[in-house]
Amino acid sequence: MVNFLFSDSGFILISVYIFLIGLSLGSFLNVVIFRLPKNSSVVYPPSSCPKCGAKIKFYDNIPVLSYIILRGRCRNCGVKISPVYPAVEILTALLIYLLFLKYFYNAYFFYKINASDMGYFKNYLSGQFNYFLACLIFIPLIISVSFIDLFNKIIPDVLNVLLIIFGFIVNIFLLKKSFMFPLTGFLTAGLFFYFIALFYEIIKKKEGLGGGDIKLIAGIGAFLGLRGVIFTIFGGAVFALSGFILFFLFRKLIKMRPIDSDFKIPFGPFLSLASIFYIFYGDFLIKIYMNFITYR
Repeated sequence: MVNFLFSDSGFILISVYIFLIGLSLGSFLNVVIFRLPKNSSVVYPPSSCPKCGAKIKFYDNIPVLSYIILRGRCRNCGVKISPVYPAVEILTALLIYLLFLKYFYNAYFFYKINASDMGYFKNYLSGQFNYFLACLIFIPLIISVSFIDLFNKIIPDVLNVLLIIFGFIVNIFLLKKSFMFPLTGFLTAGLFFYFIALFYEIIKKKEGLGGGDIKLIAGIGAFLGLRGVIFTIFGGAVFALSGFILFFLFRKLIKMRPIDSDFKIPFGPFLSLASIFYIFYGDFLIKIYMNFITYR
């Protein structure tokens, strides 16, 4: 069984399984994204067309495939279905599959583990699985936060609270890290954003950073620790600045009318993007940066 599991055939089989699980999870995240801002239950009632109210049959609720078959329209009334639905499903599946590659690619193609190696690699595989599971909790939460903030410019407290709680639980009980790891990330990030928001409000006499963003960065800090959240703050700022520049250049290029003075672009998606970027490339980029400043 172990030999098959770590064979080429096993890799293909597990890859397909992981991707399908990701699509299914993405389908559930769509429910969270579109119902949570309305304070609706994410469990009941079953999915239905937002236009005609017709319940969606199970064969019309297959992630991505049903959208393609129905050509992005409701079977009952023909109203157009938002492409956000398949986009979230595909994004979730891709990120989860990339997590699988990140933590298990070497086991298949570098170490080429077989049954006789299991005793030697047991601790290694256990550690990789725990990190995979931790990210499997973090990424769906962060995807939900990003799309809700993008469409509604709010971040539901329930998602931020879950991020904070799971950040402590995952690090202490699953990854066996000290209590200080999530605590320092949580406090440093939360207080840093809180004082920035307070300072801006004192100077400008208006809110510049929402409470949702403060709780979000605190939750990210609880998950990723101090180093991870520092990376996320700076990375989020870079992504946000790049996004703002591209947004305004695009508006100028197509000669759209000037935006209102109170126009806001949500910061949550940029922080979320930076946190995911840290999971995949953070250690590598930090190592390059440290080597650069060391040998200058």
